[in-house]
Amino acid sequence: MNSQHKLADYVRILARGKNASRSMSYEEAQFTMQTMLAGEYEPEQLGAIFMLMRVKEESAEELAGFAAAINQLWPADIPADLIWPSYAGKRRQPFWCFLSALLLTQMGYRILFHGTEAHTSGRLYMADVFAHFRIPVAGTLNDILSISATAPLMYLPCSVLNPQLQRWLSLKSILGVRSPINTVMKTIAPASIASVQGVFHPNYAFTHIDAARLNQNDALVIKGEGGEFEVNPERDCTAQSFFAQEAGEIHIPKLASHIDDKPQNTDIDWLAQIWQGKAENTYANSAILQTAALALCAIERNNDIDTALQRCRDAWNNRDRSLLA
Repeated sequence: MNSQHKLADYVRILARGKNASRSMSYEEAQFTMQTMLAGEYEPEQLGAIFMLMRVKEESAEELAGFAAAINQLWPADIPADLIWPSYAGKRRQPFWCFLSALLLTQMGYRILFHGTEAHTSGRLYMADVFAHFRIPVAGTLNDILSISATAPLMYLPCSVLNPQLQRWLSLKSILGVRSPINTVMKTIAPASIASVQGVFHPNYAFTHIDAARLNQNDALVIKGEGGEFEVNPERDCTAQSFFAQEAGEIHIPKLASHIDDKPQNTDIDWLAQIWQGKAENTYANSAILQTAALALCAIERNNDIDTALQRCRDAWNNRDRSLLA
């Protein structure tokens, strides 16, 4: 007789019907993700867990438990000031948040992006931007320990953390919809390093903040352009924060309901043109500075957006325009 698989009870938690099913506890979710990261699962279990969670929507405890398991993969003492996940990709606008991060490096901060290879057609991914500008991409986990004042910006493919993660993200073409792994990857961060997170659905911001609280991670979450951590200056922006074990909010009013010069494509060349001052764009400048200011609030664990905006404006006016050539 075949013995029961170790994950069978955890599938059952989610699948016992309308009245008997429930969400996983933090500890149950953590065990489930640890087991799957180790490759100790059957494909039927993976599909069932991901899709059952998607139907009911992930709880903060499930999100935090999954993230806690993945966070065990990080090496110790990563010399970064901010963790910046990028998983949604862009289909309407260039990656203005890349210039926001570059601006913060001009201010002396070290930033580690992590993200995915392309998993949805018709989108540009942050990995493409890093490759285009020949900015370091980590090939091993040890590579991210080399972030420094002279090389303050780096990209980590999630497959370097664990190859399973990228494979699961790519399941959209098989399952037809995104799975909870798309959500949880935005919430992971090493202990003691703040993160910024962009969501597409505003209500998810509260789930992300609750997950950060459960894991005692400092985090700032917004409804970002296309689901990335990037302010859309045509909309009011409300950021949810969790700093020093205290929740808060930051409000940035929209610049205008419609900005005439908003670019209509994801062309990477826009980024070099704007950074080098060869082109001026109202939408781009607002998106870059407001995103950078929110990220600065995360780095410094405070909600003083007015001071952060002024510091970012000053840095923008004095940036090294020779970069990205």
